[in-house]
Amino acid sequence: MRLLEALDRSPLVASVQASPSSPLGDPRHLVALAQASASVGVEVVRLEGLEAIHRVVDATQLPAIGLVKRMFVGSDVYITPTLRDVADLLNTPCEAIAFDATRRLRPDGSSTAAIVAAIHRGKRLAFADCDTIESAYAAQEAGADFVSTTLAGYTEATRGLDPDGPAFATLRQMVEELRVPVVAEGRLKAPWQVQVALQIGAKAVVVGGALNDPVKQTRDFRALVPRSKALLAVDIGGTWTRAALFHGWKLVESWRISTSEVVDRRAWILEQTCDVGVDTVAISSGGTVDPVALEVVEANEIIPGTYVGTTFVLPDANVVALNDGLATAWGHACLPQYAGRRVATLTLGTGLGFGFVANGQIHMGDRGEYARLNDLAGPSGPSFEEVLAGNQRFPPEVRREAAQRAVAAIRNLFFPDAIVLSGGVGLHEDLGLELPSSPFGEDAGLYGAAALALFPPANLPRATRGSL
Repeated sequence: MRLLEALDRSPLVASVQASPSSPLGDPRHLVALAQASASVGVEVVRLEGLEAIHRVVDATQLPAIGLVKRMFVGSDVYITPTLRDVADLLNTPCEAIAFDATRRLRPDGSSTAAIVAAIHRGKRLAFADCDTIESAYAAQEAGADFVSTTLAGYTEATRGLDPDGPAFATLRQMVEELRVPVVAEGRLKAPWQVQVALQIGAKAVVVGGALNDPVKQTRDFRALVPRSKALLAVDIGGTWTRAALFHGWKLVESWRISTSEVVDRRAWILEQTCDVGVDTVAISSGGTVDPVALEVVEANEIIPGTYVGTTFVLPDANVVALNDGLATAWGHACLPQYAGRRVATLTLGTGLGFGFVANGQIHMGDRGEYARLNDLAGPSGPSFEEVLAGNQRFPPEVRREAAQRAVAAIRNLFFPDAIVLSGGVGLHEDLGLELPSSPFGEDAGLYGAAALALFPPANLPRATRGSL
């Protein structure tokens, strides 16, 4: 088939589809978009809708992967959901037919095997859109010619999987374990992600919105543009828990309470939220905070009480939460003098916090893990955090040497353009560091939290709306 030969020459597949109600949904516009992709070397297109398939293939002569999308009451399957849809697609010039190959119930009760058999009777390739390795195995056993990661992260079985990025882990597992060719599709937005998918072993990579859907592209850009809104910022530290009302990037009012006095931190935050009457809450907290689950998954003993397992999901509120060192670093990176630069923040207070920002992203793990500068050994054996924490049990010369070694480690590991010093100890004790001090003073954690909501970093999930 021409499609197989085309994928061998050029594994980038352009999905030429428009968002629902988009002005570009007219087949004439879809033809123009397909022609634009073809003009720079794309040789295969993925198309939705019977008329669009006829019009685009006729105009471009490109081999196409065809599908139809239809919604049914009682079923979540909508990509070529029934055998009737397969029959309709067999009357189009597409060379392959894409269909939902998840384990969910199809509207007409048909099986994956029945769908594949119908496609093969029509002498077309069966292109199985999967969500998990299990559904991919089932599609392979049913005789599918390709499996793809199209629905990974979009089904109940994969909810929360790579919410803002491609399902590389699922792709890797499929490539390693399956016999049939695997195609990467879903949330691929940058050229480097396409390259990674091919390096993992994908036979082809399907890119849609990033190539041909201005609605999705604009939505992504708009999400990163700050909006002037009121929000509650909370900074949970070892000594103080601070809160502040922000109107946009302006701190209007702030207050604090001893962290040891707050037994139920989630309840306290909820109370403050109700008092100030906002629906957006941004939290900067000690420990490792999972930005998707909004849960503290690790914390040392600096924060009193049982803290691991605390969740920040609030009823009727949009919440964003992250480790305090990371949040503070992001707040500094949003300042005019540091925006667009590689910026590190060293926070010395009750504990030691650290964060690094580059290219509009916070350097962190998938679950909000932060670089453990605090755990690195200092000059006399104890960790940097033990030596530099606010208890000051080490002599000044030892603390100064530890601080200088910590800064050297930051420079040697991250190559920042600037390092900003913050925290009560960092701002008020002479540690011999020639670093710029945080212009936010003791409110650095609050500004950092607010920045997460106002200027969301590219690698942080959008604020999550919670419920009890």
